Amino acid sequence: MIEFNISSTEVTRFSISGKILSDADILPMRNELENIVNWKIILDLSVLTHTNSSGIAFMVKILTKSRINGGDTVLLNPNKGLTKLFEITKIHEVFSIYDSLELAENHFN
Repeated sequence: MIEFNISSTEVTRFSISGKILSDADILPMRNELENIVNWKIILDLSVLTHTNSSGIAFMVKILTKSRINGGDTVLLNPNKGLTKLFEITKIHEVFSIYDSLELAENHFN
């Protein structure tokens, strides 16, 4: 089961927990994209334990929408399994990835 939380101050922090195993898992998050106003996005993956291609595609969609809207998207604190997956899929070459919230927030300054 996937859970997520969105908080917005100077940046929008999109915290995702659980496992993304199918398109159905990301549907509620996809619906929330329509409500985002601040497109400086931190995808907090610190408690996301697994993702598949659906999750990666969703992250790329957020990145694309944020850049179209004058912002950017960075990844925060993926676990070792996700980091290895991002290296295999070359996602680490597309996203800036940070291991602390302070560094991720500084990306936007």
